[in-house]
Amino acid sequence: MKCAGKSQRRGLALLRRFRDHVKTHNWFAVGIDLLIVMLGVFLGTQVSNWNSDRLARQTGAAYRDRIARDVHNNQADMEARSGYFRQVRAFGLQVLDDLDGRTRLPDAQFLTAAYQATQIYPRPMNRAAYDEVLSTGALDTVGDPQTREKITNYYLGVETSEATFRSVPQYREIVRSAIPYHVQERIREACAEILDLGDPSGLRRMRLPEHCDLGLPADEIARAAARVRATAERELALTRQLADLDQKLIQAERERGRAVAFARDLATAH
Repeated sequence: MKCAGKSQRRGLALLRRFRDHVKTHNWFAVGIDLLIVMLGVFLGTQVSNWNSDRLARQTGAAYRDRIARDVHNNQADMEARSGYFRQVRAFGLQVLDDLDGRTRLPDAQFLTAAYQATQIYPRPMNRAAYDEVLSTGALDTVGDPQTREKITNYYLGVETSEATFRSVPQYREIVRSAIPYHVQERIREACAEILDLGDPSGLRRMRLPEHCDLGLPADEIARAAARVRATAERELALTRQLADLDQKLIQAERERGRAVAFARDLATAH
């Protein structure tokens, strides 16, 4: 407020001096006054532009830091996701061996494996900072054209991977329709996913227990297993499920590698 008051007083003093010089026809002094005014406007504009540029650079650097953290989280997510998909795939292979007649599983183990092979990993990849950049129109602040292009291309790749990760083959619907509800309920209770919250980023890593005891009567387990084994299209659907899991594992490894490379690029961006 004090600076504004001083500037206002100086402006008024300059205006009075200019008016006095015009009255006395002191054109040289009038020219000097005009030059001072023009110089003041020019310097004020330059200072304002410099300050705006400085704020934009600070904003861009903050956004790059947040994007880098999101990318680091995505890298950790891909590692966790790969581990989960490998577990689901292993359960699916157990079931396939049983259906093919290569290895006859105990009924309880067969039901548990058949159910666990339907599991999905619905967590979306992290892109909160980038979405905020787009919503606020701040993309021009995050770096030079090459950096902006790399950021955009990274998130285009994320969208492509999300389409693969969101895929849910028919096997899940077939098996969860075939297993009696109370048996599914017991599997969810006895074989629940294990959440590991120890990651510094807050990422919730999920894994499946290797073994669990359903604690149901043997005849009930046998009926449920026979029902699933007799379900039409179950083997074809499982084959498709395994192929889908293979693609998810490939995509997760690609995304992990892309996140590592992109984080390296961001560290040197300007």
